[in-house]
Amino acid sequence: MSPEFAAVLVLAVSQLLVPLLNGLLSRRQTKHESAVDQVPLLVQSLGAVAQDVRDIKTELRVVNEHGAKLQTQDLRLRAIEDWMGAARPQLHQAVNHVTVLMGERTSRQLQHAANVAAKDASSSG
Repeated sequence: MSPEFAAVLVLAVSQLLVPLLNGLLSRRQTKHESAVDQVPLLVQSLGAVAQDVRDIKTELRVVNEHGAKLQTQDLRLRAIEDWMGAARPQLHQAVNHVTVLMGERTSRQLQHAANVAAKDASSSG
């Protein structure tokens, strides 16, 4: 290949490649500029997401506090239920004793009334 032909060939190829490369570089620059224009929107979106995350953390903290309070109330309720379960037999026993005592008192009252009636009957007769 002669040097002149090689030079013409390089010139022809460069005439085709230069506009193609310029177009690619121009498109790339447009994409970069577009990306740069999007940065403030992305920063704003990230700020909103960060605020949402902070809000969610705050709400979770409140939920956890309420959960702890509910757990405490549940423990107290179980303790009261246990106490009531233990107190029931003692209450039944006390009711039985009172019933027996009331029965004995009523029986004594009846006996006393019968004695008085018998005494009245014997003194009047």
